[in-house]
Order: sequence, then C-alpha cells, then structure tokens
Amino acid sequence: MTLKVKVIVPFQQWINDKAHWGQLTDYMLKESHLPGPRANLGLSDSFTGFFCKSELTDTAWELLNFWANSSEAEGDTNEPLMFLSFCAVRACGAYYGYAGEDRRGVIRHILKSGMNDSRWRMREAAAMGLQSIGEHDFTLLSQLLDTWKLGANPLEQRAFVAALAHPPLLKVQENTLYCLSLASEIMEGIAKSDAIPADPEHFRVLSKGLEYSLSVFVASEPVAGFAMLRNFAQSKDARIVKIVKSNLGKARLSKKYGSQVADILLELTMK
Repeated sequence: MTLKVKVIVPFQQWINDKAHWGQLTDYMLKESHLPGPRANLGLSDSFTGFFCKSELTDTAWELLNFWANSSEAEGDTNEPLMFLSFCAVRACGAYYGYAGEDRRGVIRHILKSGMNDSRWRMREAAAMGLQSIGEHDFTLLSQLLDTWKLGANPLEQRAFVAALAHPPLLKVQENTLYCLSLASEIMEGIAKSDAIPADPEHFRVLSKGLEYSLSVFVASEPVAGFAMLRNFAQSKDARIVKIVKSNLGKARLSKKYGSQVADILLELTMK
C-alpha cells in the first residue's frame, strides 16, 4: 500500500525570491494536471490564497503581473503554461480587496482581459477572480459590476452572471436580489436586440451562462426569482424562451419547486 504524502509548497519563499521563481514555475507546470480535462484547482486555490492579504511585496506583485499578462500565444487552453496565467488571474481577484487604488486599476484591466480571452479556462479564472472580490466584500463587487455593465459585451456579461452564480455570495437576500436585477437587465438587453450578434460564438457563451445561472439565483430567492422567470416566459424571443426553459429544467428548481416550474412550463406550451 502506497501512502500519499501531502506536499507543503513554500509559496512564501518561492514567490518572494526571484531566485526561486524558476523552481516555482517548474512545480506549477508539473502539477497543473494539464493537458487534461481538469486543471489542478487545489493547487490553484493554494496559490490564490497566498494573495489574500494587504501586505504584498513588490516582488510578489511583479510575479503576479508577469504571469497574468502572458499572451494567448504562450499557451492554449489545455497547455500547462496556461495554468500560470489561470492562477495569476484568480489571485488578482483575491488580492483586489486588499490592494491600493493603483494596483486595483491594474487588476481591473487584468480581469477585463481575462473575461475576453479566447481560452475558456481564462474566462473561468476571471469569473472566479470576481467571486473572490465578492466573498471579501459584495458591495465592492457590485460597485465594480455597475461600472462595467454599461456597454459590456456578451463575454463580459457572461463573466458577471457566472461569478454571481456562486452560493457563498447568495447567503444575504440583498445580494441575491442584486443578482436577479443584473441578470434581468442582461436578458432585457437580449430581448431588445433583434440584430444577429456580431460574434455568434460570444453570444452562445453568454446564453450558456444564463441557461444555468438564473436557476441558482431563483433557488436562493424563489419568490422574486420565479416572478422573473414568469415574466421572461412571456417573451416571443426564442432565445429568451430557451434560456427560461433551460433554467426550469435544472434539478435545483424542478425537485424543490415542482409546482412553480410546472406552472411556467404550462404557460410556455399555451403560447
């Protein structure tokens, strides 16, 4: 029988000493679990956790920027090298609540770039970074999204709803009501636009995000949530109806709120 020994990674030493950056890089690449279906989220969590503090050295900040700003050409979504950027973007979100305004400005740029990255894992890293901001201070996150939502493109809107569909953020009713309001604004924007999206793939990514995230918000705040779904179920826009049906089919709603789900589905069949 082989016993697994838990490896304690000396992030404090490796990150804050440039002489150890090569060792840190080699370790992260080796343990990334890439190529493969799932990156090493446990290792990413540990790396991200190092940046949840106010006193971050200039050396650690330099490493974070170096990894976060690597170009897309340096590693596709399934390459180990991409894992460095993935971890750095997540860590930027974890550090945001502790950072001064100058560094926050840099982080906002990094997160925006991540939302628009062609690699899906980088888009996930940006959404997870936003979740870290919300866990630290939901008001800080909502203020950031309120600034960004005007003129946001489909990939950015997808990042918003993916970030907010995070149960730890929905323990406070006011937070969930904010999520429902923002999601409704995005849905209304879709309904008002009859034009074919400039990039159909970007719209598909947004639609997929909405097709599950609404159900997370509704499960947390069912009265307001089902009222929202019922409202959008009246739409004549096939894109909106598809999003509503997908959310009604999620087990988190159908198992606990079967009658509400059945009522809205009946309304849809009678249109």
